[in-house]
Amino acid sequence: MTGLWKWLVSLNDSQLTAGFQRLCGIEVFNHSDRNKSMSNGGIHQEHPVCDGNGNVPTLNGSASGHAEEASLKPRAKSKYTNGYIVHKSANGSVQTLQNGATDLKQNYGPNGNDESSETEKQQYKINNKILFYLFSFGAALGNEIFYIVFFSFGIWNFDGNVFRKVTMIWCAIMYLGQAAKDIICWPRPRCPPVVRLEERYELEYGMPSTHAMVGVAIPFGVLCFSYGRFEFDLTLGILVAVFWSALVSCSRLYLGMHSVLDVLVGIVSAACLMLLFVPLVDVLDTLLVAHPLSYLLLNFVCLILCLIYPRLEQWSTARGDTSQVLAVFSGIYQGTWFLAKTCTPEMATQAQMSAPAGWSALWAGVARQVLGTAVMVVVFGIVKTGVLHTMAKVLRLDPKDPKTKQHLGVEFPYKYLSCLVLAFLASCGMPMCFQMLGLHRGNFLFEVLDHAHYFGL
Repeated sequence: MTGLWKWLVSLNDSQLTAGFQRLCGIEVFNHSDRNKSMSNGGIHQEHPVCDGNGNVPTLNGSASGHAEEASLKPRAKSKYTNGYIVHKSANGSVQTLQNGATDLKQNYGPNGNDESSETEKQQYKINNKILFYLFSFGAALGNEIFYIVFFSFGIWNFDGNVFRKVTMIWCAIMYLGQAAKDIICWPRPRCPPVVRLEERYELEYGMPSTHAMVGVAIPFGVLCFSYGRFEFDLTLGILVAVFWSALVSCSRLYLGMHSVLDVLVGIVSAACLMLLFVPLVDVLDTLLVAHPLSYLLLNFVCLILCLIYPRLEQWSTARGDTSQVLAVFSGIYQGTWFLAKTCTPEMATQAQMSAPAGWSALWAGVARQVLGTAVMVVVFGIVKTGVLHTMAKVLRLDPKDPKTKQHLGVEFPYKYLSCLVLAFLASCGMPMCFQMLGLHRGNFLFEVLDHAHYFGL
């Protein structure tokens, strides 16, 4: 058992993540080597490291290899600096704890930080631009913009039945993964030796990697729920899903956001959760689409899940992101429930007969995605702005102050309501508009009505 624990601790070593970065062409060098390194090409930057006041020195690097002077970028003030294990000695000097701390919670502060009174700048250069852009794309496969485009595309242009179920799996795995992070409270890899190339999730804990979890859930979810519904080469589908998962998982190491252990636990956890949830999805999908009370049930359950989310020691994006995930799941199913309640088989048959066909269907699909995305972006912005200013006025806060969005009374409705409206629009509002414009997909209403007869809708 001791040997197993030592092996697990070794997988959490920041040096493994740093070694993967060096292998992929991220070169870290000392200040004295800066001029020499800049003359060798590549993308040169100085890695941002927080100072004791929570400010992050950031540098705008250019592909030509020249760097501009670093400037302090304001950030939510905290006594913690992410990624460091530092201790102050009795004389006030700062000493960095070197590799191999096993009791992570004791050696790190919240979100993997400990006190530091010094500002440091870690200089690095990207030598392999292809891997940089490849892994940046892989990381984007687990971000908000991707979810908006991916789920809307799936519902409007592929199969609403499949993507509803994928949304359910995605929501369950994301919620449990995010909650696990804030219960386990393991920090992200130390920086240095790791170079942190992404700041969006820097204040969150690291164990497990929810990017890795979603990187398994989405491609394998699509594969699982499409099998038997469509004809395709299963071997090719499995290879694509494996490549997708590997790309997302490796991107977390490349960007310095997770240890090897974080990623492996994320992958294994997602696989186990899928084995648990997938057999239940058909029953739950039928219940949520067709039961007369599912609309109330969805709102109640999602709100309760938001309220019982683990309490955070300091603010991070975790609670807000989790609220968004629940809102998207709830909005998609509420929109589908509304369509199932208002549409009839005769309407579905008429829509199928009048849908564009051939090359017209292809151009209609492009038009749906472009028009629908544009409308959703506008509506999303309007709702977010309206909710922010309304809640700020109610709570007597300044809507222009960045900290206002971190207030629980503002953050929850700001995140939840905006994504709820967006998801309802994607699953119900826009498809109805497409039908009025003659841009609808023929089988869409049949995908909604598949289960309606179970409860007499």
